[in-house]
Amino acid sequence: MDYKVRLLERADLNRVYEIEKECFVNPWKFSDIEYELSENPVNKFLVLEVEGKVVGFNDFMITFNSATISQIAVTKDFRRKGFGTILLNEMEKYFPNEGDDVVENVTLEVRASNEPAIKLYEKHGYEVVVKKPHYYPDGEDAIYMVKRLMLCR
Repeated sequence: MDYKVRLLERADLNRVYEIEKECFVNPWKFSDIEYELSENPVNKFLVLEVEGKVVGFNDFMITFNSATISQIAVTKDFRRKGFGTILLNEMEKYFPNEGDDVVENVTLEVRASNEPAIKLYEKHGYEVVVKKPHYYPDGEDAIYMVKRLMLCR
């Protein structure tokens, strides 16, 4: 299957918003996604194209020695085909790897009920750190996970 991962462009906003609404219980507003593209100075937003159509994305931030995954999503028809792994691997290519801002840790929160996502993250070296009770607006708990990229400098 022919795919490409690239940075989000303004022309992708409507499609990313459609994926957002399909994939998340409490989807972000269109304006939130637009903010990530236009105004958040520490944000990176990757989109995954399969045969020319955007079918997934990874929205993450890099701040000093840490990165945080804000959201990662793949449409239902393209799940369980390795695209989540591709988005995680492509994200790491954007991490500074020399100087003072080398990314040492990647963090995220994931719904406690989202077992497929938790398994994907664990497969890629993320570890459960703590459960955050009633984290989401509907009262569901979040699992806070971290991947340690550097144990010492």
